[in-house]
Amino acid sequence: MDWFTLSKSDRALPLPVYAQLVTRLYQTPLTVTVGSGCYIGLLGGLAAFRANDLGLAVLTISAVSFVLFGLLRRPRFLEQRSAREIYKSEVPFWFAALGSSSAVGALSARAIIATNIPIVHFLALALAMATMAIAQRNYHRPRLVAAQLISVAVPGALACFIHGGIEYGVLGVGALILSFMIWRTAFAHHIDAQEIIIKDKILSEQNRRFNAALNNMAQGLCMFDGDGRLVVCNRKYIEIYGLSEDVVRPGIDLMGILKHSVEVGNHSARDAEDLHDRFVDKIVSSDSSTFLNELEDGRTIALAHERMRSGGWVTTHEDVTERRRAEARIAHMARHDALTDLPNRTFFQERLTEALARIPAHKQVAVMCLDLDRFKPVNDTLGHSVGDAILQQVAERLKACVRENDSVARIGGDEFAIIQSASTQPEGASVLAERIVSALDHPFYVGAKQVCIGASIGISLGPNDGLNANQLLVNADLALYQAKARGRARYSFFVPEMDLEMQTKRELEEDLRRAVVNNEFEMVYQPVIDTCDGKISSFEALLRWSHPSKGIILPGDFISTAEDMGLIVPIGEWALREACSKASAWPTNIGISVNLSPVQFRSGEKLVRSVANALAVSGIDPKRLEFEVTEGVLLDETLETLTILQELRNLGVRFALDDFGTGYSSLSYLRSFPFHRIKIDQSFIRDIDVQPEALSIVRAVTDLGTNLGMSITAEGIETAEQLKHVQIEGCSHAQGYYVGMPMDAKNASRVLEKAFSVHGREAA
Repeated sequence: MDWFTLSKSDRALPLPVYAQLVTRLYQTPLTVTVGSGCYIGLLGGLAAFRANDLGLAVLTISAVSFVLFGLLRRPRFLEQRSAREIYKSEVPFWFAALGSSSAVGALSARAIIATNIPIVHFLALALAMATMAIAQRNYHRPRLVAAQLISVAVPGALACFIHGGIEYGVLGVGALILSFMIWRTAFAHHIDAQEIIIKDKILSEQNRRFNAALNNMAQGLCMFDGDGRLVVCNRKYIEIYGLSEDVVRPGIDLMGILKHSVEVGNHSARDAEDLHDRFVDKIVSSDSSTFLNELEDGRTIALAHERMRSGGWVTTHEDVTERRRAEARIAHMARHDALTDLPNRTFFQERLTEALARIPAHKQVAVMCLDLDRFKPVNDTLGHSVGDAILQQVAERLKACVRENDSVARIGGDEFAIIQSASTQPEGASVLAERIVSALDHPFYVGAKQVCIGASIGISLGPNDGLNANQLLVNADLALYQAKARGRARYSFFVPEMDLEMQTKRELEEDLRRAVVNNEFEMVYQPVIDTCDGKISSFEALLRWSHPSKGIILPGDFISTAEDMGLIVPIGEWALREACSKASAWPTNIGISVNLSPVQFRSGEKLVRSVANALAVSGIDPKRLEFEVTEGVLLDETLETLTILQELRNLGVRFALDDFGTGYSSLSYLRSFPFHRIKIDQSFIRDIDVQPEALSIVRAVTDLGTNLGMSITAEGIETAEQLKHVQIEGCSHAQGYYVGMPMDAKNASRVLEKAFSVHGREAA
C-alpha cells in the first residue's frame, strides 16, 4: 500500500481535471528550485558557520537535495495517462515539497534553539515565513499545503516557546495563526482553480466539438467581423476554392482572400475589385441572400450569406455542380423520350403552343402525327431490343428530314409528331410528308436483320384546324386514321368531316357500353334449308341491337367498333348462351349456327369455357351447334388459334368457313383446318344470273367442297332463279331472304311447328 492515496474529493474529479491540478504543481520549477536552494543554503551555511553546528550543515544539505530532487523532475503529458500514473508523478513533488519544508522547519527550530544570535533567529523565522508563503503556491493540492505549513510552523513555534520570553511566545503563536490563514487562502484558491480548470476543460471540449463540426460540414463556412476581417473558416472552404491555409488565416480581409482566389485561377477573367464590389453590394442590400458563383473550371458554388448583429457576416459555400447537372438531367428526362432523346408529348405541346403564339399573320403551322406501319409484328416477332433499335433509327431519319427550326417528338410507342413552322402551307407539309414517307420506306438494318416498315402521316394546319396544341394534335390524329384507312404509307390532311365522323364513333362507343350494361341486344334467327327437299335444317343466329332512340341497328354498323373496344367478348358470350337456350326448345335435328369474331379467339381458354358452359346449361347436342368463322380468325394461322379451334372441335361442335372466296388464301385455310361446311359469299350468288364468272366460281367451290367432304351453303338467295342455279350446281344448303327472313325465336318455333306438322301429315 502506498503511503499516499487520493482523497475522496480527488477521486470525484474528472481525470483531465486531476491531471491539470498535478501539472500546475510544476509551474516555474527552476525559479523556485534555485531561489529556495540558494536561500536555504545561505541561511543554513551562515547559521552553521556562526554556531559551528554540524547538524545545521547536514539539514541544509538535505533541504537543498530534496528541492533539487523533486522540483526539477517535471512530468510530461499527464493528461494522456491513467490515474495511477498521474498519482505516481505527484509523489516526487510531495517528497521534495515536504522534504524542503520539513528541512526549513527543522533548520529554523535548530537555529533558534542552538544559537543565541538574534540575527540568526530573525533569519530563521523569516525563512520559515517565506517557506509558508511559498507553500501557498501549491494550492492546487491543498493537503500538500497543509502538510507543508505544519512541517514549518509547528517546529518554529515550538522552538520559540522553548526559547522563552514573551516576544518569542508571540512569534510562535503568530506563526501558527499565519499558517492557518495561509492554508485557508490556499484552499480558497484551490476551489477557484478547480472551477476554472473544469470550465476550461468544458470550453476546450466545446471548442473541439465545434472545430470537428465545423471541419466536417458539407459546406464551406467563413465568418467575418464588422471590419470585414476573417474570424474563422473551416477546412471545406479552403478545399472548395483551393486556397492556401498559410494565406487564409484569421485577420485577413475579404479583399485579400479574393485576390488569392484570383491568383489560384478561380476567377481568371475577372479582377478581385469587381468580385469584392459585387459581394459587398449583396451584403449591403439585404440581411441574407443566396446567389451562384461560376468558377473558371466550370464548377458552380452556391453562396448564402447572413448578416450578424455584431456587424459582421457569415457565408456558406457549397459546390452544387453535380446537383445542378443532375437537376438538368432530370429536367431533360422529364421533357424528353429516354430511348430516342426526342422531346416527349409534354415538351412537344409546349413547343407547339409557343409556335402558335409567334406564328406570323396569314401563315400556318403544320402539325404531323406519324405512326409506323407493320411495327407491332416486327416488335413481337424479333423482340423489343430490335424494335427499340428501329425506333432510334426512325428518330435519326426524321431529324434528317426536317429543318433546324422544325421540331420532332416521340409521343407514344411507335408514334411521332412534327411541328413545321414558317413555311408555305399546305405545300410545305406535303413536301415534308412525302420526304418522310420515302425515307422510312427504305429498309432498316439491325445487325444482320433487315426490317421493312413504313409510315402513315396525318396533318393538321394551325390555326385553321385548331387554335390550341391539343386540338391540332387530335385533328392530326384523325387525319392519321384516314391515311391508314387508305392503305398505309400515305399522308392525309385533316378535313372537318373527320371530326364529325370521330364524334359519331365516340357516341357509338358510349351507346355500346350502355347497351352491354342494359342488355339492349336481341337475337333473330334466319332459316337454312336443305336444297334437296326444301326443309329447314338449321338456323343462323343473327345479333341485333335494339337502340332506345335509333331502333334496330344491324351488326355491320357496330360489330367492328365492339371488336375495337373489346366488348365483343361479353356480347358474344351472351349471344352464344341465348342461341343455345332457344335451340334447346327446337326439334333435335335442327341445328343452330353462331358467328365467332376473331377477337373472341384472343380470349383463348375463356372462349372454350364459355362454349362448354353454354352447351351444359342448354343441354343441346354439341353436333347441333355450328360456329361460323371468317378468314380473319385464321389470318395469322398461329399455333394458339389452331389449338383453340381443335379444343372446340373436341367438344363436338362444327365449323363453317363464312364468306368463302372473298379473302386471299381460302384454300390454304381449308388445308390447315378441316371445316364441316363452306358458305359461298352472297356477292357471288347475287350475280349468278348475269355473270358467267360468278356461276363458274360457285361451280368450282361446290366441286371443291364436295371433293373435300364438306357441305356447301349458298348465302344471299333472293330469287327463285338463284335457288334453282345453286341446286343445279350442287349446293347442299341455301340461305337468304327468298328462303326465309330473319325472325325472332317465337316465330322460329312456330315455323318449325308448322313445318313439322305439314311433314308429319305428308308422311302419314
